Amino acid sequence: MSAVQQELRTRREAWGHTTPGRERDAREAERRAARRRLWNRVSFALCCIVSFGAVWWVAAKGAEIYELNDEHAKLQAAIAAQQAVNANLQMQVSELEQPAHILDVAINKLHMVYKNPVMIPTQGNGE
Repeated sequence: MSAVQQELRTRREAWGHTTPGRERDAREAERRAARRRLWNRVSFALCCIVSFGAVWWVAAKGAEIYELNDEHAKLQAAIAAQQAVNANLQMQVSELEQPAHILDVAINKLHMVYKNPVMIPTQGNGE
């Protein structure tokens, strides 16, 4: 029987079944620990990348909002300036529309002569 056992032993060695269960369990535990460390590193790297992307996105949106607020303030200032110019022009128009001003320009600048209004005589009976 020893020859058969010797033959089985050599076949087991060829197939790698000669290692005791503890060594096999230790190697398996080491592989699991290595996989766990790798997974921890990969997940940490992914978390860092996602966090960086989120911070980058928030910063980009903040910069965009700041730019829009600045443009809005500039437009509000331009609107206020144009409203002041419009109010000044409206005041000038209202002064120039006054009949006294029109008469003054007609007589003094255009040298027009003021004539008395034409009176049409009517007959005594009101016809």
